[in-house]
Amino acid sequence: MPGSPSRQVGFASRSASRLTHFLPAGVDGVDVVIGTSSFLREFSHGKDMTYITKTAIEVITFVKSKGIEVRFSSEDSFRSDLVDLLSIYQTVDKIGVNRVGIADTVGCANPRQVYDLVRTLRGVVGCDIETHFHNDTGMAIANAYCALEAGATHIDTCMFLDLLTGVPTRYLFLAVLGIGERVGITPLGGLVACLYAANPEYVKAKYNLTMLREVENLVAEAVEVNVPFMNPITGYCAFTHKAGIHAKAILNNPSTYEILKPEDFGLTRYVSIGYALFSCCSCS
Repeated sequence: MPGSPSRQVGFASRSASRLTHFLPAGVDGVDVVIGTSSFLREFSHGKDMTYITKTAIEVITFVKSKGIEVRFSSEDSFRSDLVDLLSIYQTVDKIGVNRVGIADTVGCANPRQVYDLVRTLRGVVGCDIETHFHNDTGMAIANAYCALEAGATHIDTCMFLDLLTGVPTRYLFLAVLGIGERVGITPLGGLVACLYAANPEYVKAKYNLTMLREVENLVAEAVEVNVPFMNPITGYCAFTHKAGIHAKAILNNPSTYEILKPEDFGLTRYVSIGYALFSCCSCS
């Protein structure tokens, strides 16, 4: 959202030698990522946990020596052995990593699993916790929300949250329209809607919500896709009411069938009567 500072972050895996390609470019941080599940260790990079831990220490130490922020993330975290995960996260936490990352790389996790893992990890590391959720099973928004409840400090759009638990500022790095590998990751609009429902006054005071439609339209145009008609907040059906009992109640009091107020997002509510579509909200 406007006003948030931008930062350049490099992405690295497996060796310190690869960092020499982009450290001279003046990046502000480095994401160090490697697969820790048995699937990725056997069929992707072929390394065991001893090698992974040793290399992580080497790379993180090198990055820190350059005065640059560093994150260490496991890939395919939810199909990785819990003991392996906690061991390597504790190791990198002790050498001063700025944050650790949990990634649901194949989108297999459910909210209960997310809450349990983040809560457990929060008890064994002192650094920030970033989370990254793919949406293969439609759980990315719910998983991101549960991660925040459990103590995560970052969700993989540049907004700041201290919303649900009183924990200090939280960061969101979400995909506009959820666009990403395969069916994408946590969509910005969907999670904003979820957070607004939990604490609308805070969210309205914190963010320029009227920019959401503009940002989503910009991205949709750039990648040549349409904003889905059922998209949370910005889909053209999001604030459209057609069923008779819904329409009557909405005209009397919009809160009867809306948890989100379209005017807070610079949008318009519509009530469909017969085949005609009438606007009943003065906002544009």
